[in-house]
Amino acid sequence: MDNKLLSIGQTAKLLGASIDTLRRWDKSGKLKPFRPSQSTHRYYKTADLDLFLNDLEIITKGWATTENPYNPPEDYYCQSRDIFEGRLIKLQNILAKDLTLQKIFSLIVSIAGEIGNNSFDHNLGAWPDIPGIFFGYDLPRKKIVLADRGQGILKTLQRVRASLQKDEEALKVAFSEILSGRAPEARGNGLKFVKKVITENPLTLLFQSGNAELFIQEHEKKLETKILPASFHGCIAIINY
Repeated sequence: MDNKLLSIGQTAKLLGASIDTLRRWDKSGKLKPFRPSQSTHRYYKTADLDLFLNDLEIITKGWATTENPYNPPEDYYCQSRDIFEGRLIKLQNILAKDLTLQKIFSLIVSIAGEIGNNSFDHNLGAWPDIPGIFFGYDLPRKKIVLADRGQGILKTLQRVRASLQKDEEALKVAFSEILSGRAPEARGNGLKFVKKVITENPLTLLFQSGNAELFIQEHEKKLETKILPASFHGCIAIINY
């Protein structure tokens, strides 16, 4: 893009986000506008938007949390499990060539597969708006992202534990407790496997659902959680390796 200024309305249309979302991003520091002197109007520099649009993590979170749902870019959109598994195999073949990852590349692919398949398992036939998942990776930054606009962890676990009331509590349960070995309740127990792999290897995982965020890293058995300023339906996972 040239270094021009776009209005907040033009920027919202470009990013597929609402004006209210852009205002929240301004307040949180996620995407700051430019305000000419003696003006109360928000404008956005196209150079800043170039950087924003090229950050895969930001793109993922923007798609998962927007109030105006839209299909993700084709390169990242896995509408069906078959598409996801095909792209997962492609990622595996790429990581297998990295000599620095010889001991853990299969584990990285396994946890990405568990998280992605968990989305398909729990939202089958019940996607609130956009079916399928967002799946991408940034090889230079050693980052894998997955997201869905599904029902979220809390609503999923309430089917088998109605007493759960908070997203933060549901995240802790999802990654630490075996709820049942019976189908379909057994679905999602793979997240305990994800936690085990992360804590035993040089990896990190940031997982968000509802208004809660969970962070897991190597050697850290205790689950760190915090409350997010805004809630969304669905899940976001950021794996760093």
